[in-house]
Amino acid sequence: MRALIALAGVTAVAGCVAAYPIDRPSDYTAESNLSTCQVALPQDWKDRLSRNRTEAGSHEKVIVVAANEDAGTTLVKTTRNRTTELVLHDHGKRQQVMAVQNDGQLFGVEFDGRWVTFSTTPNPANHTTTTYAWDSRNDGAPVRIGDSGAVVHNGKAAWSDSLGVHVYDLAKKKDRVVGPGKRPVFLGDAVIWLQDGKFRAEGAVPGQLANATPGDSVASDGRTVVWTQGDELRGWREGWTEPRELAGIRSAPRGEGIVFPRVSGDFVSWQSQSSYVTDMRSGATMHTSEGSYWLEVHGGALTQQGWRVAAAAPLSELSALSAC
Repeated sequence: MRALIALAGVTAVAGCVAAYPIDRPSDYTAESNLSTCQVALPQDWKDRLSRNRTEAGSHEKVIVVAANEDAGTTLVKTTRNRTTELVLHDHGKRQQVMAVQNDGQLFGVEFDGRWVTFSTTPNPANHTTTTYAWDSRNDGAPVRIGDSGAVVHNGKAAWSDSLGVHVYDLAKKKDRVVGPGKRPVFLGDAVIWLQDGKFRAEGAVPGQLANATPGDSVASDGRTVVWTQGDELRGWREGWTEPRELAGIRSAPRGEGIVFPRVSGDFVSWQSQSSYVTDMRSGATMHTSEGSYWLEVHGGALTQQGWRVAAAAPLSELSALSAC
């Protein structure tokens, strides 16, 4: 099977460039290129995912794209009959957030337990991005907040464009630019971002991050920040005396490197032609080498995407990955 490069989804946004994942073929599986500790997918992970499966019809695709802290509330993207719909599922309650018609693209969904942010483009050829926020406590329509994909935490959204890094108070509908840079993430209630290969912030950057040299991929769950640095995935959280190497890959010609990290609690999911999940406690990583599917962490959930199947399992119910 010809490998597809995830960075093919590139959006030019008001002077900056943002990358987002594209769908891979349903039968796509790549060999592992891990250079660090690799373990098999635990049986209890398989069991938990199999109990929380959504079967898709032959002409539809269903993906769990976000979840709250206990995975009891999820956001699901469904494509059928040339319509893509984003729906909130909350303990049996179903609430539509938005639907786009025909070739409209809907991506970059983030959720802090109340607020949802997401982006749309008119079609694959038109990369004009519109980003929305939606309050799950009110039955209102999504509100446009910007033109670049956002992250959200505790009622605030952050994104970057040609003006710099924005922090937007969703309840007050108040936007401010906090400095030049890109790829903002929340660490606690503060925002840090990338500028000239370094972490920046409104105030002082935590001393343990001052000498880090992050690449273009960075993520945070509000407690732990992770980033790519060459062929390494690195991370830091309060209480650690210094950043740690979490996982590494062997360099490959024309490879995509480590991309699209996501972190929740002690788990980090990331991609390098296929998907990986790293347990920060043991330093072990599992690679999705069977069944032609991939795994990601979203909020408090481990989510599975694959051929006509979507699943989500609470991270709190999963065993730790064993150290090598």
